[in-house]
Amino acid sequence: MMAVFMQIKLPVTTEQYDALNARMQKEGPEFFTGCLAHIAVAESGGGVTVTDLWESREALEAFQERMMPIAAELDLPRPENPPTTAEAHNYWVPGT
Repeated sequence: MMAVFMQIKLPVTTEQYDALNARMQKEGPEFFTGCLAHIAVAESGGGVTVTDLWESREALEAFQERMMPIAAELDLPRPENPPTTAEAHNYWVPGT
């Protein structure tokens, strides 16, 4: 299986992002099964850009299916564009 890079700009405030993240964290660590890395960056012009590395496209898609109902429950706006994804040629974690 090939690791998958994913990036998306969310049209949310940092407070909305934090609320979504807190709600997902309540589900437990298995909610994030397959996520190798996660970074959220608050953009100066508004919004939050999320960059993830997933074990596989299947793991990413399964997470999206779990996450979308929670985003809807919190009444978060939907992104204008779908996430950008690509198979990772290589990845490594420093110190491992």
